[in-house]
Amino acid sequence: MLAVLLNKIYFILWVLLTPVIPIILIYRIFKGKETYKRINERVGYSFIKKPKKDLIWVNAVSLGELRSTIPIIKILIKKNYNILITTVTLTSASHVKTIIKEIDKNNIIHQFSPIDHPFFIRMFLNHWKPSCIALIESEIWPNLINYSYKKKIPIILLQGRITEKSYKRWLFINSFSSYLFNKFSLVISQDIINGDRFKKLGATNIVKGINLKNFVPAPYMDKNKEKDFLCSIGNRNILLFASLHNNIEFEAAITSQKATKQYIHNLITIIVPRHPETAKDILYLSNKHNLNVSLRSQNHKIDINTDIYIADTIGELGSFFKVSDVCFMGGSLSNKGGHNLIEPAKEKCAIIYGPDVRNHQQISDKLLKNNASIQVNNIQELHKEIINLFQNKENIKKLSNLAYNITKELDDSIEVIINKLKPYLEK
Repeated sequence: MLAVLLNKIYFILWVLLTPVIPIILIYRIFKGKETYKRINERVGYSFIKKPKKDLIWVNAVSLGELRSTIPIIKILIKKNYNILITTVTLTSASHVKTIIKEIDKNNIIHQFSPIDHPFFIRMFLNHWKPSCIALIESEIWPNLINYSYKKKIPIILLQGRITEKSYKRWLFINSFSSYLFNKFSLVISQDIINGDRFKKLGATNIVKGINLKNFVPAPYMDKNKEKDFLCSIGNRNILLFASLHNNIEFEAAITSQKATKQYIHNLITIIVPRHPETAKDILYLSNKHNLNVSLRSQNHKIDINTDIYIADTIGELGSFFKVSDVCFMGGSLSNKGGHNLIEPAKEKCAIIYGPDVRNHQQISDKLLKNNASIQVNNIQELHKEIINLFQNKENIKKLSNLAYNITKELDDSIEVIINKLKPYLEK
């Protein structure tokens, strides 16, 4: 059988890579992508004892994926479960501490995700003995899935999503994909398109169209910091560019400020890059266009002359949504699939985005159908729509209220998910 053969090849490749793994990990430590103090966790070994209560393992790569699971985690803790959270990146790990503190510091453990080496996965599972595993979005690791299935541990895919590119790759080895995806006890996809993809790849028990990110607001600043920021911004017109990826979107933000400022003189543009380290590129472009810039990471003050405020920090986006009049959502001009449109809607922003929102197509369609958002094809259209909104402020209010009302209409599907999970959580 081809699927069994491919599975064995995958296993053997990892075994052959065993001598190289320490070198790779040392290199990653040197590059600042791993911490040597917790490198044992990446190979499946932990110094922490497993708690006596039943334990649910939640595996999320990024902070955004983890935040989407907060409503579920809160309910599981109330039902007397311990939660083991694993993440990959150092950035997400640093923010897990805050999330744990907010939810329940006594019943949540954080570890780094083990590498999908058969020996590491076996060691990890033998130590933690999870009663259920929840993989978030697109975490498909063959050794993890195979060993969990052998141990009869239910495997759930929450917030299921698979890119078109990855989907086509899995289809190319369809027998192997069916072999793996059939082992999932339950797949809850974030939209219908992804649900259909998982079905074609071999998953059987699928719930389509529940996006957990619809129920989690963006993270906010500390209350005192938010108060100081509100005082500094005053009563200026605020244009926000959120989660920008590259120079295409940086240029869009900077030229929008210049174009709109010709008509709206007390305008300030806040730019929140997806990756804070790209602030230097935004600073360079801003200086090139002779705009006055302040950087949040440098504690620069906002004054009446500030044109661009670069919010090169993490975990404060909700506060920027809260103060802004108009918000452009990034990832939609740079062909990254766009970002969460519910977050700005919850804070009554007038929302604009580019042509590529494939990662949030359902909510985009709903917003557009109800005239609750604006979609543009290019930077020129973006300038035109922003200027039009600020010159007709009643349209900002109308657009933001319509978007907000749609968020209130969304079905609270958390209980639906919990009911679907119940058969796999029973002790």
